[in-house]
Amino acid sequence: MTRALLNCLAAFAVLAASTAGAQEYPTKGPIRLVVGFATGGGTDAIARSLNVRLGEILKQSVVVENRPSSGGILGTDAVAKSAPDGYTVSFNVNTHAINQALYPKLPYDTERDLKGVTLIGSLGQMLAANPNAEASTLQQFLKLEAPGENKKRLLANGGIGAPGHLAAAYLESLAGVKFTHVPYRGAGPGITDVLGGQVPYILSTSAGLLPHVRAGRLKAIAVTSPERSPLTPNVPTIAESGFPGYDMDTWIAMFVPKATPNAVLRLLHEATLEALKSPLVKERIESQAGRIIGGSPEQLDALVHEDIKRYTKIVKDFGIKAE
Repeated sequence: MTRALLNCLAAFAVLAASTAGAQEYPTKGPIRLVVGFATGGGTDAIARSLNVRLGEILKQSVVVENRPSSGGILGTDAVAKSAPDGYTVSFNVNTHAINQALYPKLPYDTERDLKGVTLIGSLGQMLAANPNAEASTLQQFLKLEAPGENKKRLLANGGIGAPGHLAAAYLESLAGVKFTHVPYRGAGPGITDVLGGQVPYILSTSAGLLPHVRAGRLKAIAVTSPERSPLTPNVPTIAESGFPGYDMDTWIAMFVPKATPNAVLRLLHEATLEALKSPLVKERIESQAGRIIGGSPEQLDALVHEDIKRYTKIVKDFGIKAE
């Protein structure tokens, strides 16, 4: 038997196994959406709005499993090491890419061990301030005196390496200024201190800041989205405030182990795109100043690759080290 014939037979066997896997999927049991963050958070809420509709489309139970840890690493690792059969899916945010840039040693390799299913959407972030803070616009904020004893440019975030921290660091690099970053263990404590006036400014997800902005307890300065949010139409984007192309929203996406058969991946991808049409999913994302995106698995993998490069540069340039 010739080598060419052996290669053809091997390729046929792989194709047959993949096709068979797709025909059987998902009949073996529930599909787990592994969320690496706590129950009740924004990411968890979106996952729980999606899982029911996704289960209806796939005609299989889809359950949300929370594995909270710093940056969602524990949940991502569990998926990376799971059977590549489409029954264990990571429901993650852009810390998926940030972690690869931030941590010298992860228990998995983001690009080698996982591949994208669907880019669910993105959630806006916002630069906001205590009402008594000196700056009310981005340019005013950037022109404040350098941080020092006056503490004029103190900026809270949800933790070292959190999306808000890197969004602010990226703005620093573009503007050529320095902030005094004040990291907290989560956005909640940071918001509390900004409300109390201990720290004048914060950059964090819009969802946690919006109720306070609407009540007048905080003032919105700018959003990180490429376009203004319908929830805050009078708040300018950082891009239009002097930094064209700036886009540091928090994206949400689904991933599976790298060896998952393409036929299974495609079926899961198409079912997810259909589930994203659900009014409940749309409302849940838009209520957090977000937008649905969709897109192909290949586009998601390309986004992860580019974001790892971008975040690696930010981490290196600013000497950011994980807690």
